[in-house]
Amino acid sequence: MTAEALLAGQPASRAAAIAAAAALLGASANPLIAGLATDIDGAEAAIGLARAVGGVLDHTAAAGGLRDLDVMRQAGWITTTPLLVRARADCILLVGDGVGDFPTTPPTLAPAQARRVLRLPGGAALPHSLALLRALLAGRKLAASAALHEIAEALRTAQCGVVIWSAAHTDGLCIEMVCGMIDDLNRATRCFGLPLPGPGNLAGVMQAIGWQCGFPLRVGFARGHAEHDPWRFDAARMAAAGEADVALWIGAALPDWAAKMSMIALLPAGTPAEGAEVTIFIGRPGVDHDAVLHEPATGALGFRRGQGDALSAAAVLTAITQALGVPC
Repeated sequence: MTAEALLAGQPASRAAAIAAAAALLGASANPLIAGLATDIDGAEAAIGLARAVGGVLDHTAAAGGLRDLDVMRQAGWITTTPLLVRARADCILLVGDGVGDFPTTPPTLAPAQARRVLRLPGGAALPHSLALLRALLAGRKLAASAALHEIAEALRTAQCGVVIWSAAHTDGLCIEMVCGMIDDLNRATRCFGLPLPGPGNLAGVMQAIGWQCGFPLRVGFARGHAEHDPWRFDAARMAAAGEADVALWIGAALPDWAAKMSMIALLPAGTPAEGAEVTIFIGRPGVDHDAVLHEPATGALGFRRGQGDALSAAAVLTAITQALGVPC
């Protein structure tokens, strides 16, 4: 029989593991609740626990999400939804790494219209390529590859162009260049951006923290109220600096900084958990239990039916909060 929990690597009851996790968090001077690869219920329960213990919340993919957010709030952008891309886009530019292929089938609302899908390779040359492309679109006469000239002409003549990128693989300056290029194009035609959501339900967790706290990731509650600071509340940085003494991790595998502090791990059943003082096995949201998640195909929250009734992260987090004597 598979153990439902581990204490110091040895099988234990779930109740004993929850009590041990509560004891560790209750005695912590500066706890982390990180990973956060969970559904909306799990994100809301994690926020409640962080409030109770004065902890920090950080998602494993937060760095990419914050790159997008920085550009949006500092420079602005014009973006759209995946549904509009499929329905209207006649020219799609895939920028950099981390962006999969897009079907070349005609737009669903313009079936007689051909759709062109072009790609701008990532890597060290991407900033230079974007700069040349934006200059070409502005009408500058300069030496550039035939591929860049083709992309510029396709975007310039498109009725509905879309540029897709992944912030997990693209730096902030490149994203800002892409958004500036989209602004330029909208002076004469119609063009939108589509940032791809990060893994681990990042977009859903970001939304849940927004409506619960009024801030995006990263958030801390050490002073009794929510504070947002992308640098100060970076879990990896805190671990490297010795600023946290206990971490509760929700994800598929422990982070590379796990050995730097006491770890409480909420992991899918069968996942190795070497080094964690407390491990509680949970189900995968939308797979092993019902869940509400951000759906990349629609760009909105959606219900996903699971194939069982496995224990959820929300249930464990709520139980830990109750064990601390804090009402949920």
